[in-house]
Amino acid sequence: MPLSNSDQRNRNFRFRLGVATVLMLLAILAVVLRIMDLEILHYSKFRTLAYDNHVALVPVAPPRGLVLAEHGEVLAENQPTYALEITPDQVPHLQETLQRLQQMLDLSADDMRRFQDLRQGKPDFDPVVLKANLTSTQIATVAVRALDLPGVRVVALLHRYYPYDALFSHVVGYVGPVTAADLKNFHARNYVGRNYIGKSGLERYYERQIRGTMGYRIKDIDARGLQVGTLREVPAQPGDNLLTHLRLRVQQAGAEALQKDKGYRGAIVALDPDNGAVLAMVTSPSFNANWFVDGISKTHWQSLLDNPERPLMNRADNGLYPPGSCAKPFYSIEAIQEGIITPDFHTFCAGNYQLGGHTYWDWNRAGFGNTGLTKALAWSVDVFYYKLAVKMGIAMQDKTLWRFGFGKAPPIDLPGGANGLVPTPAWKRKHLHAHWYTGDSVILGIGQGYLLETPLQLARAVAALANGGYLVQPQVAKALINQSTGQTEAIPHAQPVNLHISAAAMHAVHKGMEACVTTGTCHTISIPGITIAGKTGTAQVPVGYKNGHTIYNNDSLFIGWAPVHHPKIAVAVVVEYGGHNAWQALPVARAVIKAYLQPNEKTPEKVAEKPAAHYDAPLAIGEKGSVNPRPAHSMTP
Repeated sequence: MPLSNSDQRNRNFRFRLGVATVLMLLAILAVVLRIMDLEILHYSKFRTLAYDNHVALVPVAPPRGLVLAEHGEVLAENQPTYALEITPDQVPHLQETLQRLQQMLDLSADDMRRFQDLRQGKPDFDPVVLKANLTSTQIATVAVRALDLPGVRVVALLHRYYPYDALFSHVVGYVGPVTAADLKNFHARNYVGRNYIGKSGLERYYERQIRGTMGYRIKDIDARGLQVGTLREVPAQPGDNLLTHLRLRVQQAGAEALQKDKGYRGAIVALDPDNGAVLAMVTSPSFNANWFVDGISKTHWQSLLDNPERPLMNRADNGLYPPGSCAKPFYSIEAIQEGIITPDFHTFCAGNYQLGGHTYWDWNRAGFGNTGLTKALAWSVDVFYYKLAVKMGIAMQDKTLWRFGFGKAPPIDLPGGANGLVPTPAWKRKHLHAHWYTGDSVILGIGQGYLLETPLQLARAVAALANGGYLVQPQVAKALINQSTGQTEAIPHAQPVNLHISAAAMHAVHKGMEACVTTGTCHTISIPGITIAGKTGTAQVPVGYKNGHTIYNNDSLFIGWAPVHHPKIAVAVVVEYGGHNAWQALPVARAVIKAYLQPNEKTPEKVAEKPAAHYDAPLAIGEKGSVNPRPAHSMTP
């Protein structure tokens, strides 16, 4: 029976209602599923994206304080530049993005390696520099693709720069990218957004004072990731400028004198004997500190490691050298102080000294005849000090050396520093499993044997002779200067230690060291118009082996001060393998003293090509005995 029109309409209505209901339920289900996806499964992701579409917290690194020489010359400065930064947690596909950037900007393997190294130990929200010192072409390349490179941005920053390249690298030091290892000694929160941290030298020691205080900006960001405004800004506070006692001209004179013609290895330390202010600290050879600022390349790093001259070594306070005859003035002081000899003591000095069947030669095999202290110091008479060593004994020798600051790293505002070695019978038993013999004391009496010191220790010790018996604490920095206010805060010097040296002992040694310059082994250091007191040193060191025998060379040393009666500068110079009788150290010391006391005259002077007259007798191989702080290399027959 056919359906009526009314039944047909009802049936069609119910069908359409059912379809509509199903569609509505499906739509509701889709919405619920989407809500679950957004609110539960991907809540963290979309919450972060939503927040980032609103605001962004951007750290602002402060300008790092400058490092200045005493007369205001800039030794470490900041130069404006552009760098490419990546914030890892804002980059959806980091490796793909890195590969793309490498192709776009022609980045090197070193750039990519440094980026991965810098990421280690840093949170992913902390931006990491991929490439510094961008060219205008590289900046434009990134700018036109900015919307396709989320988490990648070009930023303006201040790039650390050392105008004098290698001249102050060991004392001023250098900065480098912040690593996880650096943050073991500093709070990580202070380095979010920073690119650099002090790695060595003054940059490291005064890191907290010159780094400044971080600032930040809260930026308003639209849905496309573009900044539309700044909601809040807390400005960064620049670090303090560091004013030092270093004299540019003195540093230059010393470095040029060492490098003149032959390019000698060695070190120079110049101090103000009154307060220990470091006027110059030269290490030769050195390295370009700018190589390290953005992370040193593999090529540069390998070149430094492979260099047999070891330019990375700070010879001034880490180089270990036998002091040779430079130790003689200190033994003289103690011997008079303890009543072992008097200032007018004399003894006959032949060309050698016999002890226990062994012959200890003087540098002058003809001998010096009847010799007093003035003559012994002026002409560095070895036999005089062989005899004095036996009179003093090892206990008093050790006491002398420790008293003048040897055997322990001097306190100075630089990281590191070597202790040196003051040998004792206990040390010899422990390390060499042997007894201490009188012959060991004889060799120690002329600054040889196992004795090792640093140029900084020698400079500090001779400063004590210059100032009348006060052991000063070396200090490089002079003051901190607030960049915002211009206020200067002096960095006080530590009180020197009174060694309580008698006037008689001091006068006798001063007389001998002044005679060393006027008539003795130091006479080529003389400068018209300037009185100088000094002492030469020659230290034998083994340099290799040939035909089963050790081959020796000689380090050249000098210690002294000027002017004699109103000292303003105390100097220690070591020239490695400088030849016989310290003649290579003398013109170096002369250049330094002249540059400081006569700054308007031409300096430096050329390193001498001939040994000093009357002091040119060669030493027999190994006749004084030595311990080598620098490993010997085999020599083919």
